[in-house]
Amino acid sequence: MPKKLQTFPSASLPLDAIVEITVPKPLGVIAGVFIQERARKLDLYNEKIECFAEGQDKDGKKIAVNTIGRWLFGVPGYGGHIRVVGVEDKVLLYYPKKSLKVVHELVNSIKDSVEAAK
Repeated sequence: MPKKLQTFPSASLPLDAIVEITVPKPLGVIAGVFIQERARKLDLYNEKIECFAEGQDKDGKKIAVNTIGRWLFGVPGYGGHIRVVGVEDKVLLYYPKKSLKVVHELVNSIKDSVEAAK
């Protein structure tokens, strides 16, 4: 029997959880790219989900929001549910406190991955 996918909300949620990550050097405006690239290397990022939201590429082709990473970071035409802010030698991740448990696990894994790589 196939594993039932977790259903994620399509609507925006308040970004009321904050995680602070210490980075080796100030990242400034590239903090978001840096964090997402680290996240993509984690298994949880690519875990399949069910979400009725979708994005759209420049040619109008629909992009499914069908993984935890796509739900959290977004795709073209769908903003996701995280904001990444670089402040000196820290990166702040703002995301919904009411996210499913697996989202909190992914965010904590991102923090662990970045801080372990110093």
